[in-house]
Amino acid sequence: MKVPRLPDRQSEPCPETYRRFIAAARRFVEEKGIEWEIQLDADGTPIPGRDWDLRKLTGSHARTATGINGFAVISEITEACKERDWNPASLPAGPVLGVEVREFIQAAVAFRCKRKHGERRTRHYARILRKLFSSTNKMPWELSSEDLVRFLELDHEDGAVARAAQWIAKTANENLLSIACPLSVAKPEPVAPKLAKSISERKHQEKLPEQDALFELTRIVFQERPRSHMDLIRFSVVRLLILTGLRINEILMLPADCLRWEDHVDVVTGLPAGEIGGISRSLWLRYFGEKRDEGAPDVLVEDKQPVPDRFQAAVAEAVEVVLTATSVLRSTLKAQIRAGADVANSDYRVFNTTAGQKLDAADLLFLVLFSDRNPLPPDIRPDASIAPISLAAVYAGLGILSRAKGGTLFSRYGSPGFDPKTKLKPHSLRHLMNTELFRLKVADTVITNHFGRSSVAQTHEYDRQSLGERLAFVRLPEAAVKMLTVGSDAELVAKMVVGGMIGESHVAKSFKRIQREHGDDAAFAYLVSSADGFHITPYGFCINSFSLNPCARHLKCFDECKHFAASGLPEHKVSLEQLRGKMAAARTTAMSKPAKTLGRSNQIAHATKLLAGIEAALTANAGELVFPNGSDHSASHKDLFS
Repeated sequence: MKVPRLPDRQSEPCPETYRRFIAAARRFVEEKGIEWEIQLDADGTPIPGRDWDLRKLTGSHARTATGINGFAVISEITEACKERDWNPASLPAGPVLGVEVREFIQAAVAFRCKRKHGERRTRHYARILRKLFSSTNKMPWELSSEDLVRFLELDHEDGAVARAAQWIAKTANENLLSIACPLSVAKPEPVAPKLAKSISERKHQEKLPEQDALFELTRIVFQERPRSHMDLIRFSVVRLLILTGLRINEILMLPADCLRWEDHVDVVTGLPAGEIGGISRSLWLRYFGEKRDEGAPDVLVEDKQPVPDRFQAAVAEAVEVVLTATSVLRSTLKAQIRAGADVANSDYRVFNTTAGQKLDAADLLFLVLFSDRNPLPPDIRPDASIAPISLAAVYAGLGILSRAKGGTLFSRYGSPGFDPKTKLKPHSLRHLMNTELFRLKVADTVITNHFGRSSVAQTHEYDRQSLGERLAFVRLPEAAVKMLTVGSDAELVAKMVVGGMIGESHVAKSFKRIQREHGDDAAFAYLVSSADGFHITPYGFCINSFSLNPCARHLKCFDECKHFAASGLPEHKVSLEQLRGKMAAARTTAMSKPAKTLGRSNQIAHATKLLAGIEAALTANAGELVFPNGSDHSASHKDLFS
């Protein structure tokens, strides 16, 4: 049914710029072959098949459709407003947002899709807009800064709300959408770059799973007995996430015939390769790779991942348990499809693969009985609702979705005393697998191929090793071991020099020269005396004997300091980029002063010099000396008045 239009309160006239914004969005949507009107039921939920498919608006290759998901007033927001004694007359009436608000949300979604923003983030912003208009009955063109600020003062667990409010204000200002423009809300506080406290701290550690959560989840899925069919499927999904490091959607889209065993025979003797020192049998996991240029919403890109020998039994068991548990569901679903099930329904969508095959839902591995949280009944009704497990169901099990019905894997199967509110992001397991392969010194080309990536650079983005882990495999010669104290700064610097991590630094160059001219003993004796301090600044590495030559330019590494070596670490680049912005602003301020202002030329020249130094630091390769011919600021300067 079409939701009737509610009577509107007296509102301010709509600006012409707002009308043009809506009209342009509508033209864009209809040019993409999507009907502008979204038919809703009485609760504001789109009628099946009538929601937008945002992939068509962005040209995305994502396999899973993403829609706006309706326009219902969010009761939790209106209740929160009433608890703060907001005037009920200022809140929306009825269970569904008004026509004007719905059109504005649709236009905002189209605006983002046209600029190729991700569909899921756009859907999330649409929900935040629903929250905003659940706190006010103003028309979109009447929004003011005060409305946004007051909305932000509500208790929001979602960290994206502040960013979305900033985007709403920016979009309204750029397109003159409100009669109260310019809108302004405080920008979220920038996250200061976090520097490692020790060499054992992994970089971007927040992207890795928390140790306690990882250990408990691993114990649950490998040792506990699932109490329902849904949990059995979740257990196997998590097992494969841990063992393969594949993306969550690559796991959820695994085909039922994903195991590929391969026998290896020696071509000379005809014997199994294992009998003459090789491997007789190997296992590959067939999957469909995401983020591939040759993919499309209905085209799956065939790929395969080699399964290490130590994981083969566990991977095969995880798959075979699911095949056994879903055999009745699969045969029932195939019968439904043969009987002419509605292929327009997303559950029965047909995919093509780059290998020329066709797949439907019955060919996928993880099948569940819709809305059933118990063990499967012995007999499945011929008209039962069967579908592949959804991403939301997995997220709910891992504690990511708030208010998950029936609790999470942690709350249902956790050890006594373990926090039931624990959560774990599945993508953190991919970061963990990458990091562990790097830590074990697997070649980056092998890791790249293992995860089906197109470039080695992408693989290094997932490397979360600590400096200590990078140095763990560096072995010092006997001449160094007898001189250096284990765990000392001098040993740390020696390992970085020998491991080639700071090859362009003056310490490394001096070490190599002494080693070449006088041998190992003299070279490591030099390190013992000179490398008494290893310093990590907010901008890069500094290796200098501060006890002998105190630095007169501390934290001014970019002022042509010859001891400054680029680290290549993202947090150092963030610090330099922030500094570049501040320095550029300072130079602009100086340049705006009258030409005869005292000191103006010196201020401009000084800022220009430092900007050049910052730019050199940003463009230098990791481990490279930024200013090889720079100044030694630790050396004493000649007294000009002597």
